[in-house]
Amino acid sequence: MEVHAHSHTPRKKWTHYFWEFLMLFLAVFCGFLAEYKLEHTIEHQREKKFAGLLYEDLKKDTLLLNRTIRMKKWRSIRLDSLIYFLTQPDLEKNAAFIYYYAHSIFMNMPFKPNEATIQQLRSSGSLRYFSKPDLYNAISNYYSDCAIYQQLEAGMTKEILIPVVSKILSADKMYSMLNITPEYSRMINVPAGPMKLLNKENAVINELTFYARHIKTIDDISLNLFQNNIGGEQEKLIAELKKEYHLK
Repeated sequence: MEVHAHSHTPRKKWTHYFWEFLMLFLAVFCGFLAEYKLEHTIEHQREKKFAGLLYEDLKKDTLLLNRTIRMKKWRSIRLDSLIYFLTQPDLEKNAAFIYYYAHSIFMNMPFKPNEATIQQLRSSGSLRYFSKPDLYNAISNYYSDCAIYQQLEAGMTKEILIPVVSKILSADKMYSMLNITPEYSRMINVPAGPMKLLNKENAVINELTFYARHIKTIDDISLNLFQNNIGGEQEKLIAELKKEYHLK
């Protein structure tokens, strides 16, 4: 009877298993690090992209804000004149001035910030990219004050004003004075002939005076908000974004 010898596999040392475990661990860990770095890189690219878009929005806002400030100052002076002539005893004598300055009630270019980027940041939860407290607060303060201003503007629409003005001033005479040019100061021609008011009742004149004062008050509050809050916040936010993300 032939006896076959059994082959024995040598038993592996514990160090072999240790090195197998270590290599597997390092492979998984390195994969995790690579994925984390890739995700971090993508997040940083998104952050810089949003910062650049916000930066461009703010530069456009600066131009729009300066235009609105010029218009508000221009209108404020003319509203002062309208209020003065509406409160004089001889209204018929000052009718031409009332017609001329009444146009300023409708001359307005409200400031509306570019909100495409901030809306996208809010809806997608991407405001978290701007984690630095100073930058985050600057963004929040700027758009919060812009919202306050827009609420002020919303309170006085043409739908409210036209019925009041139409009780006192002739539409034909009002629109005959219009001369559309790029320069606001030359858009309204001085009346060439005699002008007549449709109504001189105290209650009606008082209603127009009330609205003129109200609009001027809104403009004055808006100018104060522009010069003491929004304008400064604009400059600070642009400077912060430019510094943080090396924007041009």
